[in-house]
Amino acid sequence: MIRDSHTGVVPLTPAPLMEIANGFRMAKVLSVALEMGLFDTLSGTTGTTPDEFAADAGISPRPAKMLLIACASLGLLDKRDGRYHNSRHAEEFLVSGKPYFFGDLIRFVDRREYDGWGRLEEAIRRNRPTTWDPDAADTVFLPGDEQMLMMFWRALFSAATFTARSVALSVDFRPYKRLLDVGGGSGAFSIQLCRIHPHLTATVYDQPFVCEMADKNIAEADMTSRVTSFAGDFFEEDLPTGYDVVLLSDILHDWNPEQNLTILRKCHAALARDGAVIISEAFVNDEGDGPVGGAMASLNMLVETTEGANYSQREYEDLLRQAGFARFDRIGLILDTAGSNGLLVAHKR
Repeated sequence: MIRDSHTGVVPLTPAPLMEIANGFRMAKVLSVALEMGLFDTLSGTTGTTPDEFAADAGISPRPAKMLLIACASLGLLDKRDGRYHNSRHAEEFLVSGKPYFFGDLIRFVDRREYDGWGRLEEAIRRNRPTTWDPDAADTVFLPGDEQMLMMFWRALFSAATFTARSVALSVDFRPYKRLLDVGGGSGAFSIQLCRIHPHLTATVYDQPFVCEMADKNIAEADMTSRVTSFAGDFFEEDLPTGYDVVLLSDILHDWNPEQNLTILRKCHAALARDGAVIISEAFVNDEGDGPVGGAMASLNMLVETTEGANYSQREYEDLLRQAGFARFDRIGLILDTAGSNGLLVAHKR
C-alpha cells in the first residue's frame, strides 16, 4: 500500500475495479485448465514444465507457459524446483475420480451460465432468464439437454456435500430424529447429515426421476437403512407428515414470495409439535447491500429462473410467521461452503 509522501493519505486508484473486471478471466482460466485435463495429468506425478505440458496437450509452448503461470497465480498450481504441481486445493477438488471432485460444478457454470451472464443487461432490462427461453418451454432444461441436466445434478451433489457437512456441525440435531429433506435432490444433504448424526433418519422428497438418482447415491453410500426417498410435487401435493425437522436447502430462492409461503405452510403441516424448519441459503443481508455471495446468487436467479431471487433472513421470517412458525434462530455456518452463507431455523408453535 503506497501513501502520499506529503499528506500520508493512501490515494484512490481503480485497482479494485480492475480486480472485479478480471473476474471472468480468472473463471475461464479455471474452466479451461479443467477441460484440458491439466489437474488430472499432474496428479500423482513429479510435475510438469511448459514444454512438457505443451507436448502432452498438443499445443504450442507459448500458451502452455501462459496457462501454467496463470494457474499458479490463482493458487491452482505450485511451482517447485522449476516444475508445476497441483496445489492442495487442485489435488483435492479438481482431479477426476477423487471423492470430493468439484469439477462438475465448475463445468456446469462455464457451459450453462457463462453465456447467460454475458447477457446480464438483457436479463435485467427484460426481467427474464437468459440461459433458456420461457416462451419456448416451461422448464429450465429444454428437450435434448439431458447431458446438461445430468451435469447439473452431479454439480449440485458435489456442492451440497460440503454445505451439508457445515450444516451438520452448525446445528444441534440432538432434539430431532426424523428429517424431511424437501427438494432434497440427489441425496447429498440427507446422506451427510445422517452420517454425522447416527441417531437421525431422513427422507429425500423430490420429483420421481430425482428420487431415482437419490436412491442410487443412498445405496452407494450404504445408507439405505436410514435414508429413503419419497416422490412428489410440493406445489401439487401435501408433504408427508410425522417429521420433527424439515430441511429446505437452496430451494426457496427458485420461487417468488407467494410460492414460498405455500411451501412453508406445507412444511408447517408436515411437522410434529415442537418441530422446526431449517432454511439453508446464500442470504442477502437485511440492509440490502451484500454480501457478495448472496447478491451474485440472487442475480443468477434472474439469469436462470422466471420468479426466483435470493432473500434476506428478515424476509423469510415474515413469511414464516404467516405460515405459523415462531421463534427464529439465525446461525452462521462453521465451515465455508460453496453455496449457503447461513441458516435460519424456525420453530413450530
